[in-house]
Amino acid sequence: MTPKQFLSQLKKPPLQPAYLLLGNELFYRDRCRRTLIRAALGDEAAGAGSPEGLVEIDLSEQPLSRLVDEARTLSLFASARVIVGSSAEAVLPRGAAVAKNSTAAHGFEALAAYAGKPSPRVVLLLESTRFDWGNRDDKARIDRVVRAFSKSVEIVELVRLSPSEALKTATSLAKQLKLGISADLLSELVDTLGSDMARLAGELEKLALYVGPDGEVNGKQIELLIPEARQRGVFEFSEALSKGDRLRALDVLGTLSRTGTSWPMQISLIASLFRQALAAKEQQVRNASQVAQLFSGRGIRIWPARARQVLDIGRHFSQRQLETALTQLSQADRDLRRERPSDRLIMEQLVLNLTT
Repeated sequence: MTPKQFLSQLKKPPLQPAYLLLGNELFYRDRCRRTLIRAALGDEAAGAGSPEGLVEIDLSEQPLSRLVDEARTLSLFASARVIVGSSAEAVLPRGAAVAKNSTAAHGFEALAAYAGKPSPRVVLLLESTRFDWGNRDDKARIDRVVRAFSKSVEIVELVRLSPSEALKTATSLAKQLKLGISADLLSELVDTLGSDMARLAGELEKLALYVGPDGEVNGKQIELLIPEARQRGVFEFSEALSKGDRLRALDVLGTLSRTGTSWPMQISLIASLFRQALAAKEQQVRNASQVAQLFSGRGIRIWPARARQVLDIGRHFSQRQLETALTQLSQADRDLRRERPSDRLIMEQLVLNLTT
């Protein structure tokens, strides 16, 4: 199930005996965790640092059966409990089937038995936040975790938000914080932080504290407080590419490399821009408003800053060049996913190809 489905389910008791939060999207992980604790232990528990009734066990150090034993043990002090098991992927045996590993087998058998007959007012919350649903290399590992736990627990898939989903969530959060920030600046910030919603939430809270309740956020404040924004991230990188500015593109590339950006994700964002520019060029649109209307009719939201960027790319590249650029972006994405690639070299070659 998705995090939103999980949060909706928590509003309708009874709670399930066990859940697994699977994926490295930390914004919704934290929100799901807090909401479950509130639903199981009461509203006061959600705000407490270590509420009564909350037990945390690191499954990289303890077997799965230890978690189940804790759930079976009655507490003299808490009428309701949430037993959290972090690093759930660590209980999977390495290089052998579960049936051939007595410790792992015993743990999964105990979990299955508990799910069939759970302790009253006790909920198990397993967490596996090591793997990324969007990473091809992690797909087999995620499938293995799902196969191991799916018969005993409800699985919540913590998938990284798409750029449009991150922008929508960030817009809602900015309103909650009463933060004055323009749509253009917010969309740039989403691009800069690679749609990392957990990071976005932290930076928006930081900006809200900095400018105060009646302040208005500007670009200089964002650059002051957020290191990645000093070069305006992928937005400025793609803008340099759209204008054929090789030196500027290489300069921004260097900054993004030092911040540890995910290049496959940035390639995806840039390719999306070039595809939109190609579509706009084929439809012969002439201004940002027409760009927004074109994609709105296709169910795609384009904010003004992005619409202007799409136009700039279309003006700099011919239709044939755009098609060639998309091929080069696809090749770069393929090369980045090979074993032990030289990311910097691949990206520099891409810049040279796109700014010839």
